[in-house]
Amino acid sequence: MRFKCVSKLWHCTIEESDFVAMHLKHSALSVANWYVFLMEWHFSRNQMSSLYPDKSLTVASQLEIKVPFISPMGSYNIVGSCNGLICIADVNDEDRSHKIFLWNLFTRKYKAIPSSHLDFVDMYVALGFGYSDSINDYKIVRITYFPDKCGYGGYLGGLEPKVDVYSLNTDMWRTVKFDVARELSDRSIVSLNGNLHWISIDVNEDRCWCYGSIITFGVADEVFNEMPLPKSCFVGIMLFRAYLAVLNNSLVLLIHQVDPRGQSKDTCYIWVMTEYGVPKSWTKLHTLDLDEGVSKFHGFTRSGELLMETCQHELILWNPSMGLTRFIRTLGAFDLATVVESLVSP
Repeated sequence: MRFKCVSKLWHCTIEESDFVAMHLKHSALSVANWYVFLMEWHFSRNQMSSLYPDKSLTVASQLEIKVPFISPMGSYNIVGSCNGLICIADVNDEDRSHKIFLWNLFTRKYKAIPSSHLDFVDMYVALGFGYSDSINDYKIVRITYFPDKCGYGGYLGGLEPKVDVYSLNTDMWRTVKFDVARELSDRSIVSLNGNLHWISIDVNEDRCWCYGSIITFGVADEVFNEMPLPKSCFVGIMLFRAYLAVLNNSLVLLIHQVDPRGQSKDTCYIWVMTEYGVPKSWTKLHTLDLDEGVSKFHGFTRSGELLMETCQHELILWNPSMGLTRFIRTLGAFDLATVVESLVSP
């Protein structure tokens, strides 16, 4: 960024869309330009977040980044990251209203996204952030579920869900059709190949919650579609949680089997879709025994290491090639995303 100060010509050149796109293309090729961005749910007074080089995830390599926006009433969640832009939601704990920000921490630019207040205190919101190179636009998807009136204990029997889509190009929200009669999990949202991906939650014949399929949203055409999970991937697993992730530009399903009695190790089954959009290409890649009491999976680094959070809010890392797990640091409750250095402006 210091080169912007050399002259007006250099400043204008760096701001041009063609230069920004060329810089992003070259930046994404090198692991040296990839980072893990970490933000605690509730900021301390100094408003600092952490940035770790992907190739050197250690406390010694940590960089502190000041967050330019703050709300003392909220808790912060990272919605996603695309091409160096990070989407962050500030959730008001009292009325569940949202403030959404797009931030490029490398250029120090951010944008507060306009949002309308919903007059429902008891509501559930699933968010997503994605990019389509076919239209060169970034979009935020907000799916609002209203309270259940049918006794399922959730939101499936409530009012019709409302779906709003924000376009960075137009700087406007618009309502789109949503004909998915299932709740979408906010545990992990993945942006890949111009689509957003959620895991759907169904109610089975025993009126119990269960995972259904992968629901996709096309950033360009704004259409929802369905993609099946691996056949029989949950067979024989009694208690588990499922997550989506991306590894080497492939869609990944993480199944975390939990022993509620603590008499045996937890297990993580890692499935990869080797050919995007082809259900038969789902392949079980790894089976990982967990000794650390993992509470959440945060996906993979650009280098292919699996980021996990323990019940004590410790950040740990598993290297599949070496089969080793190593401790990074202990924090409060946190969220994180992998991010590439870029000049893309929000």
